[in-house]
Amino acid sequence: MKNLFSVNKTYNPEAVDYDENRYLAARVSDEVQAKLKGAFSVVEEKVSTREPTEEELALKKKGNLYWKLCFLCFLGGLLLFLCGDIIPIYRAIPSLHLIDAACLVASVVFNFKARKLTRRETSLARNSMEVDFSEAAKRLEEAAAEAARELGVPDTALSVDILPFHYKMKSDYKTKDDVPVPAGKKNRFDNLSVSLYVSDGDLCLATAHELFRIPLSHVRGYRSYDEEFEIDMWLKPEEFDSETYAEFGIRKSGFFARKLRGYYGVDVAGEYEVCIPCYDFDRVKELLNISEIA
Repeated sequence: MKNLFSVNKTYNPEAVDYDENRYLAARVSDEVQAKLKGAFSVVEEKVSTREPTEEELALKKKGNLYWKLCFLCFLGGLLLFLCGDIIPIYRAIPSLHLIDAACLVASVVFNFKARKLTRRETSLARNSMEVDFSEAAKRLEEAAAEAARELGVPDTALSVDILPFHYKMKSDYKTKDDVPVPAGKKNRFDNLSVSLYVSDGDLCLATAHELFRIPLSHVRGYRSYDEEFEIDMWLKPEEFDSETYAEFGIRKSGFFARKLRGYYGVDVAGEYEVCIPCYDFDRVKELLNISEIA
């Protein structure tokens, strides 16, 4: 079954357009498309050109030192624990075995210090970027609102994350056929926020510049995937560790990335599926009144 939002990166690693499918109903005008592209370009430029502050660099340098000390202490303690009995002085003075325990304890302490510095560095960078992105965010918000009006997205639409599939075609050595494989890290998704609503008997999903309309009769149910996965960026206005999302055990795995477990695939005519992370699926399930496919 194919992900409805699939991007073929076999020949162009920078490709962003979804594969053509029969549910694509509309695209925004070239004028609005240009505004969206311009707003995204501002964001991309700020990300690529932003230089870390002196304080961030100092924290990173000190943090790297603690990570190295953590590794060396752990490795040294482990080697002494495993090989201490073959060292003559260790056999003569049993109390020296306390050294390996001390090394392992030290590795835990250095690990804690390194994590603390990393969190401080991330916090400083995030606060700096919030200021830097204010103008870019405003431009993007205005362009997105214009696109939504053009596509006819109602104010009552749900804002839902979906999980597109970026893939490359690769030859299977057994069958010699070309098969799709993830273009990036396995179980890592470039998540996307879409507007989801029901209109005139169709399930509608609107991206920033395209509208997909799926007849409700084509929505057969859903499948659950009890797998751990990563999303590239947290897109919700509330923080991932807020009370709203606490039950999903979402955790940080990078500056923007988050790691969690469990997503769902809404079956579309037995041909496509729309993948939705666990933290947004209950609202979709309630809206569509669908059941799990055995």
